[in-house]
Amino acid sequence: MAGLRIRKELTLLAPALILALTAVLAQTVSRAASQTQDTERGSVQFEAQCASCHERDGRGTEGGPPPLQGSPWVRGPETRLIKIVLHGMRGKVEVNGKTYNLEMPGFGKVLTDEDIAAVVSFVRGSWGSRTEPVAPAGVRRVRDATRNRTDYWTADELLLDQ
Repeated sequence: MAGLRIRKELTLLAPALILALTAVLAQTVSRAASQTQDTERGSVQFEAQCASCHERDGRGTEGGPPPLQGSPWVRGPETRLIKIVLHGMRGKVEVNGKTYNLEMPGFGKVLTDEDIAAVVSFVRGSWGSRTEPVAPAGVRRVRDATRNRTDYWTADELLLDQ
């Protein structure tokens, strides 16, 4: 009797378990597809906006802009990198023990929050680094908070972001 009752309960539970597992699998696949699309979008934006100066591999060039690969500016707070992409940066900056004194233009007037989130996520997640993707809402918050800014950032200003 007990065996029959357990069998009946399992028969009733099996469709619910299958449905639940299917839902979890669908969410996982959807999330993975979304991240793949964001990575592709970030890669396209990187090629279009960044690679000509920072090189495709993120290593920069001798006498040129600083490397992104292995840079504490990339690995640091995401708001710092978002600010740089939005408004640009000028003046002296130290990266991996070397001082650079160049200017990077901002892209806030030409890139959407989604584009900036994608390219920042791509840069932060490339070349052996693994970080959580940057959300467009995070870019929007930084854009709103700095909307009155008309000048490039300096390293000293950006280092205030912890």
